[in-house]
Amino acid sequence: MDAIMLKKLGMTKREINVYLKLLEYGESGVNNLARGLGENRTSAYSLLNAMKKKGIVSFYAKNKVKIFVPTDPTFLVNHFIDGANGLKKILPELLAIHNKYGKTKPKITFYEGVEGIKQIGELLLEVPKSTRLSFMGINENIHPEIAKYYEEDFINRRIEAGIKYRGIVTGKLPMGNKYKPTEKAQLRELKYINSKKLPIQIHIDIFPNNKVALYSYHKDDLMGVVIEHEAFFNTMKTVFELAWAGIDLGF
Repeated sequence: MDAIMLKKLGMTKREINVYLKLLEYGESGVNNLARGLGENRTSAYSLLNAMKKKGIVSFYAKNKVKIFVPTDPTFLVNHFIDGANGLKKILPELLAIHNKYGKTKPKITFYEGVEGIKQIGELLLEVPKSTRLSFMGINENIHPEIAKYYEEDFINRRIEAGIKYRGIVTGKLPMGNKYKPTEKAQLRELKYINSKKLPIQIHIDIFPNNKVALYSYHKDDLMGVVIEHEAFFNTMKTVFELAWAGIDLGF
């Protein structure tokens, strides 16, 4: 079991050890629990009181002795999920405040590795029912974990969120595996260009809240940057629209 995941429920490493031991015992007095953990009684008692305030354990009295009981794991996890869903509901408001008061302060964030590229993907899902503009350079050197993330996770969630995109493309795009492999089903409007004549070797996304992402998912070169700045965002939108119109004119 990956006990470290319990940190996401707000537990410290010592609290995780106590909680798991209590789950093993079902319930326990302080003395017995301290022996099982190799802790002294005073330290264990202090820790249990802190955990009680967090709702991780409870207790009842038996012959004037406190018997501690672990909170049902299902309750803990559901409580965490409910809290996360509540925060997700107010995310658009938080982003609106951030955009209103922070748009004059350029922000540049760098990302590296598989997890870094996935983080950029998660940013692209922030605004449901939106449209993103993309320059997409795809080739056979895409990192296999990133390809799997797009096909089995990211694209499906993008479609579910109603996020469309218009893209200028070289190469073959990954597709969400839950939807038909058509532009309409994948919520895409694409224009393809000759990769030899006009090579695109990275991916550029222009998307809501004044963000522009530039990144590579080449298996040997996983890196990216997200720039949040109104003037940069508006200029990149203009560059995209010029390129989009230019393709129809044969440029």
